Amino acid sequence: MIRLIYQSVSNKKNQFFLLVVQFTIGFSALLFGLGCVFNIMEYKKTIESLSPLDAVHAYIDEDNYLFDNEKGLESKYIRVFERLKKEGLVKKIGIFETMYVYDDISSQELKNESRLYVLNDDSLAMSNLHLNKGSLEPLLNYKSSMDYVPVIVSASFKTKYKVGQTYLLYYMDAQKNEYTKKKIKVVGMLDSSTRFWSGGATYISENITNNKKFILAPQFKPFELPMSYAYNSLFQLPENKKNKDGLIEISSVFKSSGLNAKYSLLKDEINAYNERRKIVTISTTVFASILLLLALLGSIGAILASISTRYKDFGIFYSIGFTKMNIIRLVIGEVVSVFLISFILSVLILKLLLSTLLIDEALTINFFVIFISFAIMITCIVISAIVPFVKLKNIEPIELIKGANG
Repeated sequence: MIRLIYQSVSNKKNQFFLLVVQFTIGFSALLFGLGCVFNIMEYKKTIESLSPLDAVHAYIDEDNYLFDNEKGLESKYIRVFERLKKEGLVKKIGIFETMYVYDDISSQELKNESRLYVLNDDSLAMSNLHLNKGSLEPLLNYKSSMDYVPVIVSASFKTKYKVGQTYLLYYMDAQKNEYTKKKIKVVGMLDSSTRFWSGGATYISENITNNKKFILAPQFKPFELPMSYAYNSLFQLPENKKNKDGLIEISSVFKSSGLNAKYSLLKDEINAYNERRKIVTISTTVFASILLLLALLGSIGAILASISTRYKDFGIFYSIGFTKMNIIRLVIGEVVSVFLISFILSVLILKLLLSTLLIDEALTINFFVIFISFAIMITCIVISAIVPFVKLKNIEPIELIKGANG
């Protein structure tokens, strides 16, 4: 039967080629649209794992860099943050700093650079990270007297770092202006969907979906960059300050120290992101639906027309011992082959595009997206096969015999 289906498709390759092209474009658009929907869901889920959604991201006007030296500016930020806590305007202040660590510095070319984020205690306490292995507890209980730094790594590092193992890494100590060696112990591995703030942006969630490869560590060293305070800080407010007046009070504290602070709520950043993605998601999904519907109607028409012109072939099959059910299986096999080829091509093409031309979209065509698309494909197959099935079922044997003699 498989050989007959292959020969049948080969004999009508021009007709089948057009159907495959139509369905490939339709399924590609469908996969892209579903990928956008999944991306929106993952975006919110990722941010929720890093901080409460009612947290406030405060950032400082860049013009301040023109008037203060780095050390003086850093001290000013520290004093302001201490005052915010002392006056009860904020409950927690989560801060993180980006740094780069290396496996080896013995040669002129630094090897295996990795991005590591140093998180203060509040940043760790505010998070709700999802781990596949290990625990966040060692990071929360870290003491500077320990001879190693406990870290958790993203799922992208699963082949490089093993949970429970220790490693030596090197980083540039800005105060000493030399590379310092540090022993780390991997105590956990994050879920594959977990991302982290890229840092240094006015919107803290900007590009978060692209940030997949990183190491998280407790604060084993002082923060060295004013930018960490200026852009990489999140405020968790007390219940009585979660209103516009509370934000105004925070702004006034910054202003009294000569700093022009601006802020955004994480939930507002999520809403803004969803609005930006909504048009693309809806338009792509509608386009895919229309295209698949037209292709589906076209395929049904083509199959029915094909049946009407193939009585002679069916009659020959019938005369050599084929039953009507065998002929029905042949036609349905042709339908299934068109859909399967189209679906496989659409997955491969879209994955190629997302890894090259559309890499900035940060979409994930994962099992969930493929499963939903596959279910839709099965539905299309059933719909396409119903009418031919009924038509072939109602053909009398004498008509097939006449077709063979015609």
